[in-house]
Amino acid sequence: MSRQSCLAVRGWDTGENCGVDCADGDCEHDWHYASARSTLGALERGRGIVAARLRDRPEDAGLVYECIGRDTRWNHFLDSREVYLARLVRELRLDLAPVVAQLRACGPLPPLSEPFDPDSDADMFDPPAGVLAVLALGGDEQARETLRDYVRSGARWTDALTIIARWWPVAWWDDLWRQAAARAGTVEATEFWPAEQPWRRWHGRDRRLDAAFDASVRERPVAAVAPRGNLAAYSEARLLNFLLDVSTDSGTLNLTLGTARHQGRQLQELLNLAERLGPPGLTGMFSVLLELGPQMAAILHIRTTETGRLPLRTFPDVSAGRKIAMLSDALERLDRDKDGDWCGYDLLTEQLAQTLAGTPPTAHRDAKDRLVRRLIHLTACSPHTYERASYLRSLILMDPEGAAEHLPIFLLDCEADVRLLAVRHAALTDDSRRRLVELRDDPVEHSHIKAAATERLQTP
Repeated sequence: MSRQSCLAVRGWDTGENCGVDCADGDCEHDWHYASARSTLGALERGRGIVAARLRDRPEDAGLVYECIGRDTRWNHFLDSREVYLARLVRELRLDLAPVVAQLRACGPLPPLSEPFDPDSDADMFDPPAGVLAVLALGGDEQARETLRDYVRSGARWTDALTIIARWWPVAWWDDLWRQAAARAGTVEATEFWPAEQPWRRWHGRDRRLDAAFDASVRERPVAAVAPRGNLAAYSEARLLNFLLDVSTDSGTLNLTLGTARHQGRQLQELLNLAERLGPPGLTGMFSVLLELGPQMAAILHIRTTETGRLPLRTFPDVSAGRKIAMLSDALERLDRDKDGDWCGYDLLTEQLAQTLAGTPPTAHRDAKDRLVRRLIHLTACSPHTYERASYLRSLILMDPEGAAEHLPIFLLDCEADVRLLAVRHAALTDDSRRRLVELRDDPVEHSHIKAAATERLQTP
């Protein structure tokens, strides 16, 4: 596909093609994202272009507080904002006082059994805690001491410890077990996840902690073996156990299904569990079942007839032309029926890009142009940023040289996988080399991205 036809589309960096969104007044939600065309909307979506823009527009720096003031991740389990927002706070030299005040103002997390209250502060804790944890990792002593003190006296101290353990070296938090033990009896047992850090490391340290861990496992057995945020290394057998366990909470269930979906796990046993696990409308279930191939056709035909939904994948034993038509139709149906759901575009667009890339350069020209426009739209507009790397991979597949020219700005993106793609594939201009040096030398960047930046900078 030529560069002109593939990437000469308005909106690659500006979000101009986002169409009608919540900010245009076409929604009935309690809260909605700002227009992707606006500075605030781009910040909410964690886009690199606005991070670069704010360096030259300090008068808009206060918008960063708005994105810390409420968690703008579309999926709290998968999307990332911590490093992105922490860098903005650091580079714009924003006062930490409002961030600390917000952290302190948050009350206890309501029980999962209670309906979500849009006016509560449930979505206001993770952003300041995550930003402070990352800033501390970069050497900010105020941020570090704020979080350590919060463990001693803050309302959501168990969540704070989980965030701290995720970002900091063990030596920075291991001594906090004493404060945790002293407060263990003041919270619900379900707040503990014994398979996660720091609780896993602290097992056996204190009888009060052990009693809390035991109570947590009695109320929710899966907590003994399922770290919520790290299921990628688990075997198919263990993933299936989580699906079968009646105590598996919805968050872990969605993570389990998402792990299977994004890693291509076959999980053949799901054929026998399909009816027991409920309708495929459950997050991730539809696409996981579709990975099993034609043997699921009968079940899926019945389900799609009943629900009016199309599969998120098509079977491989069809011609390229037929597959392109089916995937294009599925994307259009997803547009019409998504009702605010941004999940699933990555799988469809990946399949379509792979199919189109395997056709002659002059074939299916309209379909290729439409897909590129859609990928650019999703990259700029979707708040489900976990899928952004997939959209960029598809763009790279269809036009490596053209995509490379647009990738340098994604070195500032909120998602680590996106930054890694940009590190490996961005055109090496003076500007991109400068940003690669920044990533290589930034103490808050992930080690594998720093290593990739080091390697790329050695390229002539």
